Amino acid sequence: ILDPLTKMSDLPESHPAVQYLLSRIIPKDKWDLLYFAPKFKAFSNTVTPKFQEPIKDDHPRLIIPYFDKHGKVFAYQARAFGKEQPKYYTIKVDEDCEKIYGLDRVDYSKRVYVVEGPIDSLFLPNSIAVSGSSFDMISVRQLLTNATIVMDNEPRNKEIVKLLEKNIELGYNVCMFPDTIPYKDINEMVSGGMTVEEILEVINTNTFSGIEAKLKFSKWKKI
Repeated sequence: ILDPLTKMSDLPESHPAVQYLLSRIIPKDKWDLLYFAPKFKAFSNTVTPKFQEPIKDDHPRLIIPYFDKHGKVFAYQARAFGKEQPKYYTIKVDEDCEKIYGLDRVDYSKRVYVVEGPIDSLFLPNSIAVSGSSFDMISVRQLLTNATIVMDNEPRNKEIVKLLEKNIELGYNVCMFPDTIPYKDINEMVSGGMTVEEILEVINTNTFSGIEAKLKFSKWKKI
């Protein structure tokens, strides 16, 4: 599937797509997980006929492939470099697979950080992403005692608050960022000057479950 594409790690640093990765401070040791599609829609149509031919408004996108535990691509996310809409396309190659990013690299014997977006997951060790889904998926539930759910830091967002409360009720370990963290997500924290070690320290010291999580949640939510 990925053969027509170029790995981001193989592009010259002067390339606009590489400049985008640098602007997002995405770790260089993760660049070989990301691909560049000069004509995203034409590429997608070689995978599954999603866009009507002839294609008139094609453009380049960052391709983030989702691999299963055996290293096979079952989906990919295509992220716009500019203001193209929608910002993200998610194309499923295998409809039966849960849309979870990073399953091919996770160590089930260690703490697993479950975040929303694939790019955020690239900053944390042993991290997977649910791509904006509800978090409570079969693969995540299997990790219940060993997983920390790290949702975006938006205590005034009704959807985030509702979802966080649901995950507390389901028994997950959940992170609730303190008021001292002004950033919305992991990438913003890194861009704001926080180190990965500092972010992990904040996550680990602000992760709660059960009754304690319910008490913290009532103070955390701002709606």
